[in-house]
Amino acid sequence: MIKEEVFRPKREYKHLGYNQLSLRHAVSQAVGLNAPGGTIVLYVAGTAALLTFTFSKYPDGAFSIPLILLLALVVYSMMSYSSFEFSKYLSSSGGYYTFVANGLGKGFGLTTALSYISYQILSFTGFGILGFIGFAYAILPSLGIAIPYVNFLWIPVTIAFILFVSFLIYKGIKPSLKYVSYAIVIEVIFFILTSLYIIGVNHAAISIKPFTAIPVGGNFIILAAMMVYAIGAFVGVGGSIPIAEETKNPKKTVPRSIIVSIAVLGITIVLAAYAEVISWGYGNISTFGTGAGIGAYPVLSIYKSEFYGMGLIPFAVLLIIVINSFFTATVSLGTNASRVIFSLSREGVIPEKLSRTNTRGVPVYAILFITIVSLAIVLATGISFELLYPGKIIDALLYSSVFLLVLESPISYIVHILTNTSLHLYLKKNGMKTHIFRHIIIPGISSITLIGAIIAAVYFDLSAPYIYGVYGALVWVIVIVLTVAVMFTKYRKNLDNIGDFTL
Repeated sequence: MIKEEVFRPKREYKHLGYNQLSLRHAVSQAVGLNAPGGTIVLYVAGTAALLTFTFSKYPDGAFSIPLILLLALVVYSMMSYSSFEFSKYLSSSGGYYTFVANGLGKGFGLTTALSYISYQILSFTGFGILGFIGFAYAILPSLGIAIPYVNFLWIPVTIAFILFVSFLIYKGIKPSLKYVSYAIVIEVIFFILTSLYIIGVNHAAISIKPFTAIPVGGNFIILAAMMVYAIGAFVGVGGSIPIAEETKNPKKTVPRSIIVSIAVLGITIVLAAYAEVISWGYGNISTFGTGAGIGAYPVLSIYKSEFYGMGLIPFAVLLIIVINSFFTATVSLGTNASRVIFSLSREGVIPEKLSRTNTRGVPVYAILFITIVSLAIVLATGISFELLYPGKIIDALLYSSVFLLVLESPISYIVHILTNTSLHLYLKKNGMKTHIFRHIIIPGISSITLIGAIIAAVYFDLSAPYIYGVYGALVWVIVIVLTVAVMFTKYRKNLDNIGDFTL
């Protein structure tokens, strides 16, 4: 058990409600942000489909999805190591940008802040909102449920969803995380137990082949390229970092939450992926995730057919859990983005109004800002893809979700590359003992992998809509760099205190 210590912020800064959250809440925030249910249904199938379409020479390649996810988990664990080390020393709602500002300096700190806010909002909109809407549009007709006003209904539903999530975030972090923590326990237990059941039912098909390169003809370049996309399956591991100043004893609780989150997500997602592919079968794997409607989500078909004697009960429970998974992810993503915006405002980088809180210590105007920006992104992206794919509303919504997810991936990599680079500098700057393997080699391998990921995304000339996201990311990064340049040349005084606050 973690011994509770009372942390109080520096008086000269505004602060959030501190000492509210325990290790359970911190882990729930991270795992909830990752949305294991949504990841298992959407991301596993999406990775398989991307592999099959991009590398059609290897139609059985999707059978290696468990290996690809395992490699992605290893890389993401290395990516998280720098955050793990930093969180022992710095605790702030600024999160990653506080780490980088204290390592590489203020300009890179601002770059990290803008990148982190961007990828949180893009994940909020691409995965949590459009991912959910696309999922609902794909499966409801397959269940015999007709969608009225099919080309327009998604718009009011999206608006209502975003407003409801924003309201929950506004109500305060502890009530929302209390719900998320219970939901996550149920979600994780459900997927672990049902995955073990599916493996047991298909015991004759148990094989180590899904953890080898055999399905892709031994081509490790393909594995590396697909691992790049699959890294996003574990993006929630550092989800507890921006809520550090609201957490009890954060310098111990947050590092421990990172370790627990890696273990929980790794076991749940990799085990579920293995159960899916052996249930689907090696001979049928070319159709895994490549169908239309419910066929685009093979796990749904598996849960409809594998549970003999239980009827559709497991399938119905799965649907409820997956829908809730999208919901908890949006709450966690919105919460983190609002904390980082609050922190930037508190330190004088952006307008002071964005750091104003209500009586519960909730950053009201930061939440309002995220709500408005998210509505604009979702509506603009969804409508644009609807115009690109007229008469194909399901494809349009799914592609708009994928576009935003691909767009945010390179931006999230920038956050981790800068954090990795900052760790050794921060320790040296503060006269702390450094270790060449832990503080240089591990972060270095992680950064090289991420740089390779960005290069691979362009090199393999991904098909539409994936390539749209890559080009969009390049434009977005240019905008971030220009914004930092303007701030440095015209508003440099605003950066005087960036990254200064820590408990």
